[in-house]
Amino acid sequence: MTAHRIPLPDLELLCADALRRAGASDAMARSLAAATVAAERRGKVGVGAAHLVDYLDALQAGRLHGAAEPRLVQPRAAVLTVDADRGTAQLAVDIAAPALTEAARTCGVAVLSLHEAYPAGELGHYAHQLAEQGLIAIVAGNSPALMATHGATAPVTGTNPLAFALPLPSGPRVIDQASSATAFVNIRAAADRGEPIPADWALDAEGNPTTDAAAALTGVMLPFGGLKGGNIAMIIELLAAMSGGSFSLDAAPFDTGTESPRLGLLIAAIDPTAFAPDYPARAEAHLQRLHERFGIDIGRRRPPRTHAALPAALLQELNA
Repeated sequence: MTAHRIPLPDLELLCADALRRAGASDAMARSLAAATVAAERRGKVGVGAAHLVDYLDALQAGRLHGAAEPRLVQPRAAVLTVDADRGTAQLAVDIAAPALTEAARTCGVAVLSLHEAYPAGELGHYAHQLAEQGLIAIVAGNSPALMATHGATAPVTGTNPLAFALPLPSGPRVIDQASSATAFVNIRAAADRGEPIPADWALDAEGNPTTDAAAALTGVMLPFGGLKGGNIAMIIELLAAMSGGSFSLDAAPFDTGTESPRLGLLIAAIDPTAFAPDYPARAEAHLQRLHERFGIDIGRRRPPRTHAALPAALLQELNA
């Protein structure tokens, strides 16, 4: 498959233009294009330009409101909520981030709860942004029901990712993972390539473990670690839906139909210096010790990419 190397600034312009032509406002296009390129820069290609096609389809079908105007409310000093107006979480968080950062620095801890949003994409994007401001970030988001757990063979919860970012003197460290054995986009990509998947990733439509990615798409995904992963998915969902976001069972599909999924997101921002001014330096020394002694590199920072490699079909779709 032919791939085209594109400098990331050019890709950001291309993505923003595609979003505007699909019906996004200028603010939404700029916010989502920046998040898309940030994922590519970190090597998270599954939630980069390839995932942008889901947003473009959703805009054209109407399940993503391109003219959304997120509404921010701060009912208490360290509590913020934002109604995403059936738009993107990226735009809603960009609007709320200055107030969230100020509240965290003032109170030591602040929490943002978001609702009425399309799926939030790469959660590491939001966590990394806060860590760049010197804040520890914990981000939890739910998705439409795609995953079975606790003995069910039907989807009962989402793949519900969790991200954590730690501000260090040398730069943020980020951990970002789904509560499913893998992300949905990875199964979809394997199906597109005709490649098998591990047997513990999903069940087929009859409830049997499968290595057939196409069969997994008609079946149900599985959590990592069995029951414990399922518990984490439920915890994430209950936190993400706090201010009114849909529970996964109630959320409309993100890739079909005209109805918004109306999902939720929760972001906790913590100023570590409110607890101990030297904590960032101590944490970095500890992580460095783990690396030197045991070869462990937690939340490792790869060299940022400067170009994206897009398949010809994806490039053509963005241009179209």
